[in-house]
Amino acid sequence: MSSTETGARDPDEAERRRFEQHRIERALAGERDAQEELLRVHYARVHATAFRLLGNHEDAEDLAQECFVRAFRALAFYRGEGSFAGWLRRILVHLVQDRFRARAQRPEAGLLPPELAGGREPHGVLEARELGRVLADALATLATPLRIALVLRTREGLEYEEIAAATGVTPATARTRVMKARKLLQRLLAPYLGARDERREPRRAP
Repeated sequence: MSSTETGARDPDEAERRRFEQHRIERALAGERDAQEELLRVHYARVHATAFRLLGNHEDAEDLAQECFVRAFRALAFYRGEGSFAGWLRRILVHLVQDRFRARAQRPEAGLLPPELAGGREPHGVLEARELGRVLADALATLATPLRIALVLRTREGLEYEEIAAATGVTPATARTRVMKARKLLQRLLAPYLGARDERREPRRAP
């Protein structure tokens, strides 16, 4: 588990946490500059996570902004347990879940890395685009909890304890969701990967 979720493990991290807590206290006191500092420090990461979960830049921007609106409204409830970044991530995940429940969301091509496709790298730009479309279609079929857990694991690099904290489940459940999502994607991608390998196989002389 990373130090951002388990607490400070070195003097520099402890100092950063104290500084951020001071910034949060200033924001609670109504200092606009402190809110702007929190936004500047954390917005890029929140937006990146939102895009990885949604696959759409416009939706990601909307939810990233909404995440901070809700965070600032609820700032008094932040108790400093875990990192502020982790608290923002939990708010964002709830927003994403609400978005998926509200309407079917089709992720943009290229949301997932090629290693989910059996460890094979695409050859050429056209094939990479084709793989992106196939991955997007396959990912769209996953249940929302599986999709979120997989993206947080593969693209955010979170430990299972961090995924559990962000999604409100146990680490064991987070691990199970990631494993199930991987297996489902591999099964869905198997026909495509087999066909692609056949196209690559060189012709043998008669």
